[in-house]
Amino acid sequence: MSMLYLWHPAVSTSATELDLILTRGDSDQVDGGSERFVEAVLKAVGIKQPAEKWSIKPNRCNFYGEYWREGGWRSQWDFAWRMEAHFKKPVEVKPLPTGYQGLMEIDDYSPLAESYKYEPYACLAIAAFNSQEKARAAAEKLAGDKEIEAARHAAAAPEPQIKVLQVAPKEFHLRAAIGSGDEPFFTGGYPALVLSMMEAAGGATHAEG
Repeated sequence: MSMLYLWHPAVSTSATELDLILTRGDSDQVDGGSERFVEAVLKAVGIKQPAEKWSIKPNRCNFYGEYWREGGWRSQWDFAWRMEAHFKKPVEVKPLPTGYQGLMEIDDYSPLAESYKYEPYACLAIAAFNSQEKARAAAEKLAGDKEIEAARHAAAAPEPQIKVLQVAPKEFHLRAAIGSGDEPFFTGGYPALVLSMMEAAGGATHAEG
């Protein structure tokens, strides 16, 4: 088994931003991203250019949970780390790995590496679509649907931060940071409504390993 797993890397159309997901394997040692660790991640996806800046943030996410069928909000919204890296110049983009791959590196230790286990948790909603048009249509609805807006205000959540990313030749992700909170936030109506909308728009809300 690998120490961590790296999922669905995507480079922006400007080729100056990388967005990917990390999940637990034999380890959960992920912090803000030491330079050594970030270099190892970039090497794993075939990017030789060093990042100018980056962030690695823990989330509870619907898409990568291994036991989501068991029920309960903790199983449905399992832990995952989102890494976003920025480059001074466009990176040379060869075909990026699709799906997932094992990573034997772990981040440098910090006492903050354990903080992901404690509330409040950031909520990252993800759905996969078979066309960019469907993903963009879902993104527009997420940003402007009146029912979703009402649920968002009831949950006291900020405006969602939304990206549409190509992760494979015929697969596009809608990744939306929709707020943060404790158990009442995740069991309330807003996150469930977001996933329901994504599914109704043709999105898959769980990864196929």
